[in-house]
Amino acid sequence: MVSGPTAKPPSPAVRRRERPQPPIGAPVPAPSPTPEEPYEVGYGKPPRHAQFQPGKSGNPKGRPRESKSPFTLLREELQQKVTLREGDKVTTVTKQKAIMKRIVNDTLSGKVSPTRLLFPLLQVFEAQDASAPDDRNLSRSDEELLRNLLKGFADE
Repeated sequence: MVSGPTAKPPSPAVRRRERPQPPIGAPVPAPSPTPEEPYEVGYGKPPRHAQFQPGKSGNPKGRPRESKSPFTLLREELQQKVTLREGDKVTTVTKQKAIMKRIVNDTLSGKVSPTRLLFPLLQVFEAQDASAPDDRNLSRSDEELLRNLLKGFADE
């Protein structure tokens, strides 16, 4: 029996993929309860709507980056460079130095607000300088003591 131009040739047999069977005697996992069956919510058993969905991450945004302290942010900002024009000169300095120049210049021009900032800043900086040891200014007795100490090490 010959049919018209729409006849298809016979196709090869379609292979079906079969699920692998568990080995004989292997424990069979208990089927998960269906929505109709009662589900006990408790420790380690969250409600169904709150459970992780297959294929979705439990933390889609990931771990947040470590935030910087305000002190660190301020220090980074003050270390950036800016361009200043002083008369005919153009110089590049840090923002910290530019702020200090501005405070001193405004104080010299008679403005009160920068003057209120300048003197507490000077006290802080002087306290830091006083706490740092200055090794360059040794008295004569200290220099002699140091020489004798170094001689003693050289003899050994």
